[in-house]
Amino acid sequence: MTGFNPILQGPGILVAALTVLYGCGLNRPVMQERVEGLGRFEFREAAAGLEGVVIGAPHGRTDRNSDMLATALSNRTGAGLAIAYGFRSKRVPVNQPIVRTGAPPGSWKFPQRGSVFREYRKILRRAAKGEIDLYIGVHKWGTAEADRIEVATSALTFEEAMALKAAYMGIRDRLAPAKGAPRLEMAIEPLERISWRDSGVKHHGVLLIAEKGLNIRLPQSFSSNAGERVYAEILYRWIEQVLVVLRDNPLGLPQVQVELTELGRFELVRSGRELSGAVIGSPHGSYDEFTAEMVRRLGYRTGFAAVIAKGFTPTETGTTRINVNRPTEKIPYSEGRELHSRRAGETYRAFRDLVLKGSGGGLELYVDIHQYNTDSKIQVATLGISQREAEIIKKSYRGIRDRTLKRRADIPAVDLLIEPLDEVDIGAWAAKTEGILGLAKKSLHFELPSHQVLSSNEAREAYTAILATLLRETAPILLPKSVT
Repeated sequence: MTGFNPILQGPGILVAALTVLYGCGLNRPVMQERVEGLGRFEFREAAAGLEGVVIGAPHGRTDRNSDMLATALSNRTGAGLAIAYGFRSKRVPVNQPIVRTGAPPGSWKFPQRGSVFREYRKILRRAAKGEIDLYIGVHKWGTAEADRIEVATSALTFEEAMALKAAYMGIRDRLAPAKGAPRLEMAIEPLERISWRDSGVKHHGVLLIAEKGLNIRLPQSFSSNAGERVYAEILYRWIEQVLVVLRDNPLGLPQVQVELTELGRFELVRSGRELSGAVIGSPHGSYDEFTAEMVRRLGYRTGFAAVIAKGFTPTETGTTRINVNRPTEKIPYSEGRELHSRRAGETYRAFRDLVLKGSGGGLELYVDIHQYNTDSKIQVATLGISQREAEIIKKSYRGIRDRTLKRRADIPAVDLLIEPLDEVDIGAWAAKTEGILGLAKKSLHFELPSHQVLSSNEAREAYTAILATLLRETAPILLPKSVT
């Protein structure tokens, strides 16, 4: 994983480095493919031993010369390379498709070409020489005031994120002070929340189709200030550590099990506390935008295994949302019935099998997390929960909520309704009768009001903490044989 190592000496040196790289490129020729009237792709295949790894610059030179940095990183590591030119100036998305929330009306027309994500995906696979095991995207902040590096990720555990951040800080602290460069902070998911709103890329784009992914956003000053050459070297060395930590896993860190399909992906995060019998699920991790992140954090905080499904929306299927937690699909917001189909059955079985695998044996407790927009209360449909247990859950929830939100007037104190103690509008009957809720001895199906619980980073963090504490405090009652 070593190659040409340019010593950057000024704002224009990347141009010279690029020329050298294109000249030798570890004997990997650069190829081109044009999309007539819109732009072009330039790419090269991964070197031997780096198959599956691709570094991408989907916004090319318009993203403040990210193409040059991506090329240098590809040469340094031997990873494949994919660069897009010309599309951004025409407002044509590259690293994500046009996102649909429902079936398009007959009169609705996409903008010209809509997106070139399908073409970009093909280019990435050619650069990877097969499936994409690890995608590393290079971007720049849109404002000059940004003073930190942000990394959006897919399929990283908290432990892996901690290791990658520690590696970055170690490299930065060795190199930056000696050269008089500032110590730029790094915020990396899921360890930290980031300000970068890239839900289309995460839920439908490149971070959906790669087994693991890092989308790196760098300050604009990275390519023009006095510390440019220092931070270029820091980033080079860090990417080499990323490859070691994520591909070889010498530290033996917990890793996410990923299963990719043509319509979406599944992620299984096993219990971090060897707790058997309990699983938290996000079957609509893309459609219910914030539930995937919440379930990942709930699993980490409670020790429950977590299973997340992303994709399977009209963006991927063309018309329907595959329900995932039951073997049906349906056009969103329509009055039609749910339809059974082969692809819906296959999707449900894959999700079900991972839930059972995550339970580590018998499925004692399953918790489904969803979001909705039609009311202001948390609604919990249940199976196998007695009225007494429901009373305990509701009372515990109110106490935890009030303690957590004390002196937090900016976050609404949302009430909770739970079966069989209360009537709920969303009874999750289909998932109870032929889906995932019927597989566990006890099931809780949470519907979270998006405008109150999920409307901001602060609200999501507060209610993630509330629900995590609720599950931990009620686990001895709901999982008496599995909790010590």
